[in-house]
Amino acid sequence: MSGLKALQESFQRGVLAGDDTILGEIKGSAKESRDVLFGVYRNAYVLRLIEVLTDDYEQLHAYLGDAGFAKLARAYIDAHPSDRRSARDFGRHMPRFLRHADTHAKHPELAEIAELEKALGDAFDGPDAEPLSLEHLAAIAPQDWPRLVFEPHPTAIRLTFTTNAADLWSALHGEARPPKPRHLEEREAVIVWRQEFMARFRPLPPEEAMIWDETAKGVAFGALCEMVATFAGTYGAELRAASYLKGWVDMGMLTNCRIG
Repeated sequence: MSGLKALQESFQRGVLAGDDTILGEIKGSAKESRDVLFGVYRNAYVLRLIEVLTDDYEQLHAYLGDAGFAKLARAYIDAHPSDRRSARDFGRHMPRFLRHADTHAKHPELAEIAELEKALGDAFDGPDAEPLSLEHLAAIAPQDWPRLVFEPHPTAIRLTFTTNAADLWSALHGEARPPKPRHLEEREAVIVWRQEFMARFRPLPPEEAMIWDETAKGVAFGALCEMVATFAGTYGAELRAASYLKGWVDMGMLTNCRIG
């Protein structure tokens, strides 16, 4: 068994690290040399990793095209060799890689498309939680509302984009021609979460983004209403805050509330 184990480890190093020691255990044929024969395994491994990245970053692949994405994938594989048993985690570094890779850093929309795709995948795989219901809120006494603290769904992920990556992703997902990439004058807030069995996202207007961020920090509803009034005026502040809250409940973005 020790001989078999050593052979298996040598084979693994040959595939993963390019170690040619294993070639000494391979017999060539009249048609092909042993390095060509073993190269089949090396190439198959790389192609499988490219397939994993293509599945995880489907719209990024559509945006770059087959050749462009394959080039990106091979560069990523060289920079981040697979280090976990689960293929699900292999592409986790892609957004950061795109932000810093010399060949892609000048195109920030690429990293943000990848960031959105990763967040959607993470939300889909995230933990289950029972969404907060309007019936639950209706049972709360009016005097307790100012002290209510809300809990975001555990799959909720807040992103901030500097480009029109969300529009690019949506067009690619709908198999439409994507708009030209552009830098936004103001950063765009985006929320990603899972509703029932589907990962979703939507942009958040500035006021709603501010209120969501404060809600996620545990700020009570009464203070949120005051923040809304400060952000865009006192007229209708409580109604605006309540409207945001109802929308989050309707979309399953909250899971619980408590009196703080």
